Amino acid sequence: MTKAVENKATIAEVASQEVLDPVAEKLRQQRLVEEADYKSTAELFAKTGNEKSLDNFIPKSESDFLEYAELISHRLRPFEKSFHYIGLLKDVMRLSMTTMTASDAKEVASSITAIANEKIKAEKEANAGKRKAAGKKKQLHVGRPDDEVVVAYDALDDYDFM
Repeated sequence: MTKAVENKATIAEVASQEVLDPVAEKLRQQRLVEEADYKSTAELFAKTGNEKSLDNFIPKSESDFLEYAELISHRLRPFEKSFHYIGLLKDVMRLSMTTMTASDAKEVASSITAIANEKIKAEKEANAGKRKAAGKKKQLHVGRPDDEVVVAYDALDDYDFM
């Protein structure tokens, strides 16, 4: 019975506060809605059991680091279509490599260069098939007479605009 009385007292306090400041009340209600949305989203997408996420996964072995790299890439891939995605990757690499030695940074750079070369080669092969199907190139015909050659020029022509 005492809990019901306490609840009624807190409800009365909240009601009196609502009347005093409508802006503060609106902000409080918005905060409550956001907290409720966050809780429901967390419950909906909560990972249960042994499932690994970026938040709770601590890599220790080489295979763990490969799995961690996959988790990071899955987290970044939804943003591939964004204009700022390339900048994101550059900044991630720059910030991740701040404590590396020069030789380690060079090794990472050579790995990225190898990936870029593979992509360029694949694009060239894909474009080579399209070029062949495009048709013949224009050719220069040396033996043919020109169709637009002026046959005669009259120096005394009054209609010469130059």
